[in-house]
Amino acid sequence: MIYILPKTKGVLIYMVIAGTINRVAFYCRVNHRDRDYEKYLDDVMRRLEEEYGKQKWDLQIFFEEASGADPNRKEFNRLKAEIAAKKIDVVVTMRAATIARNWGQFMEFMLICSKKNVEVVCIDKVEDAQAVFRRIQEFQKRFFEGSDVTCE
Repeated sequence: MIYILPKTKGVLIYMVIAGTINRVAFYCRVNHRDRDYEKYLDDVMRRLEEEYGKQKWDLQIFFEEASGADPNRKEFNRLKAEIAAKKIDVVVTMRAATIARNWGQFMEFMLICSKKNVEVVCIDKVEDAQAVFRRIQEFQKRFFEGSDVTCE
């Protein structure tokens, strides 16, 4: 289970509770014939341990062969429904682009996760979805929400 802690210096902190069985979703989307998602499972568990320490995880796999721009991805939509129903505590994926190649879909997914206190952890730390989401939110805040900066 993830609990949200108050903001500290503008940073939202998520906490996974030790001693509980945490519900994790592994979302794996490919757009080619490589259907061997099992080769990533060790990386998923290693990344969870890096992020949260030794925990008990109830792992659900959401795998599909689809374009990241397709809004009608069956497993992607099922994952969003599971998150909305508070059945997922953490989502693990390879990188931010695995979630969606369309920025609108990416932001929609991350907002659903944010509203339900679900953290998204990427195996590829360089393209970390939480960091990308925070940068986009900061950009929106600075330039589109009451900013005195204008384009001329």
